[in-house]
Amino acid sequence: MDFSEYTLVSFGDSFTFGQDTVPVPDFPIPINQVLEKEYISECNNNSYTQFLADNLGFKDSLNFGVQGASNDRSMTHLESFLRNNPKKKVFILFNFTSPSRYMQFFKIDDEEKYDVVDMSTSMISSEGNVSYPWKIKYTGINSKNLGDNWTYYRNSIQDVFAHIKQRRAIYYILSSYNTPYVTFDIVNDMDARILRDNPLEYINKENIDGCYGKFLYNKDENYVFKEMDFLSSYYRELVNKRPLLTTHLGVDYLNKNRNFIGYISSLGNSYNGDVNHYKSEYGKHWNIEGHMEVAILLYKFINERYK
Repeated sequence: MDFSEYTLVSFGDSFTFGQDTVPVPDFPIPINQVLEKEYISECNNNSYTQFLADNLGFKDSLNFGVQGASNDRSMTHLESFLRNNPKKKVFILFNFTSPSRYMQFFKIDDEEKYDVVDMSTSMISSEGNVSYPWKIKYTGINSKNLGDNWTYYRNSIQDVFAHIKQRRAIYYILSSYNTPYVTFDIVNDMDARILRDNPLEYINKENIDGCYGKFLYNKDENYVFKEMDFLSSYYRELVNKRPLLTTHLGVDYLNKNRNFIGYISSLGNSYNGDVNHYKSEYGKHWNIEGHMEVAILLYKFINERYK
């Protein structure tokens, strides 16, 4: 594959963006857009996407990493980009973040408008207060019902469903455009958790597919329809090491670490005796050297699969 004919296009969250590779400027209020674009450019240029593009000889690169982004957000960006650029030769990098993040539409108080918000458990402080981006009051939203949301509604099994649904959706989007790609998990550790503790064991099998659902199932020459196969097939794929996303860089490439964060931390902790050598001094993300390590791993994986 001649990478010089392709644009490397990267989707993901703050790690994809390159956050904390440089300090956040002291932006004036209102924010100066020139300074903001300079900051974005600096972070993107220090990210694994840029290092990978340079070393594999891609024609150019685009970084669509968004700070705090959910997989829903990245997926909508991916679909929109591919649909609107059908003739552009692209190679996709897709970084899955935590499946507990998702897009939500909230009504702004006293206005006939809705905000699009990437939901995250980090929105609630340890004291129970609602933090960024809750600078605008949304109708009916407070710290208690946000806490209840992740306790009761977006529970761990719901996250399993969201994870599998997102994996399937990304596969079908990329397949429909016949696009070369590599996917991986920087924050997301759901595959490791599913392998450790099969979540299907905790799902009530009674009336699992709705009213009279048991009459849907069949396995003969007429048709095959299996109980809860959407979830169970994914578990089998993990166990048999045959994921639907055929070029997904999984735990086997991460020295059995659960995700890229664990992998890079393990490298950083063993680097000349330093503790987490690759953690940025400006925040919780990686420094530039950490992004280089990610690029090295992706470089090896892509060369194995595409050259």
